[in-house]
Amino acid sequence: MSADTQTPPPASTSEQKPIAPLPDAAERLRAIAEQQGTDGKATFDTLFGAGAHLWESDAEFAQFLQLIREARGKE
Repeated sequence: MSADTQTPPPASTSEQKPIAPLPDAAERLRAIAEQQGTDGKATFDTLFGAGAHLWESDAEFAQFLQLIREARGKE
């Protein structure tokens, strides 16, 4: 008896079926965008400063960025 094992080749792309979107997914995403006021209008001007309310000061935001950079190994 042989100990060799064989892995079957990966399925070809012709055998793979595309993932169908969930029913009403586009409608739900559109509703979320409307609720957030970003329904197709996301530009630099509308996004700039959008999360300013999340930090009490610029120093706290700078500390947050520093922690993110460290976690990603960027510094």
